Amino acid sequence: MQILKRIEEISDPRMLGKVQHNLSAIIFVSLCGVLSGCEDWNDIRDYCKVKKDWLSQYVCLKNGIPSSDTFRRVFTLLDPDNIENLLRTHAAEIVGAQNPSDQIAIDGKALRGSKTLNTQCLHSVSAWCHENGLIIGEVQVESKSNEITAIPLLLESLNLKNNTVTIDAAGCQKNIVAQIIEQKGDYVLGLKRNHPKLYSAVEKRILSEGESDANRLYDAFDESHGRSVRRRYFGYDVSKLDNIQEWSAAKTVVAVETISSKDNDPNRSSSVEWRYFLSSHKSSDKRLPAYIRNHWSIENKLHWVLDVHMKEDNDQKSERKSVRSFALLKRIALNVVRTKDTTPKRSVRRKLKHSGWDNNYLLKMLS
Repeated sequence: MQILKRIEEISDPRMLGKVQHNLSAIIFVSLCGVLSGCEDWNDIRDYCKVKKDWLSQYVCLKNGIPSSDTFRRVFTLLDPDNIENLLRTHAAEIVGAQNPSDQIAIDGKALRGSKTLNTQCLHSVSAWCHENGLIIGEVQVESKSNEITAIPLLLESLNLKNNTVTIDAAGCQKNIVAQIIEQKGDYVLGLKRNHPKLYSAVEKRILSEGESDANRLYDAFDESHGRSVRRRYFGYDVSKLDNIQEWSAAKTVVAVETISSKDNDPNRSSSVEWRYFLSSHKSSDKRLPAYIRNHWSIENKLHWVLDVHMKEDNDQKSERKSVRSFALLKRIALNVVRTKDTTPKRSVRRKLKHSGWDNNYLLKMLS
């Protein structure tokens, strides 16, 4: 069991003379509990009582089942970077056995249950491998305002070669695009008015060229969800704009026009919205619309699943290290169930329940 071998490599921060339960056993049974739908330390304690005989086949539980307070204390002492490293190495092993990704989406999420009277909630910044549906890295910060400083740290831990990094407008920073290019990657980043000079120059460039068949990359209608939406994507070469060289390898701005009308009725009033994206790809690259659309899979296939299926927002823990480690265990569990059970239309919630009911199924998840 490769993941157990990785867990056994984590160093124990406790005083060895006072240890009753092996660190690897505590982490392993916690992961098994999370994979089976446990939401807090009391759940994991109860789970271990029921599954003691099965768990004892893989880890030493000769001193019995740790108490919920022991779980809490251990994860309060444990450096969460150890669990983040477990997440990254496990994901890398999975990706290495499958086809490499072409797109890495990066986005932040609040860990709302970590908010206390005296502290703001923690925020996680995740790297999402779109092709494989995996979390391949994560950095956690004390507040949303620190996400910009977290992104370079996260990028540094990733292999970006031949990958396109997509980030919303918060990540549209000169140092971030320079780092992506230095790491042999490409980028598609949201562009808003927080960069007024660049934004103004881009608007002038788009107005001067206009929209035509020559620069149109994509044009399609969507009539789902009780409304009619037309999305048009246009690519503009901005490589000769003044001072564009300040943005490493910037070649293109993609302008996305979204025309919406309610109730699929073209006679009703419609709204028009324009969004811009800065990219290192050529303006003629037909993959650009897909990169922009696919970026939002990190919202509905990661953040939404964590909140709805794994109830992350309900996770009330005050100790920061404990919050971070438990959140990372959930991400490892999500990677596991996504890759080990590819049954169509089986939800993450059903997979977690199945793990709790069926030891053979859980073993398959961990193998």
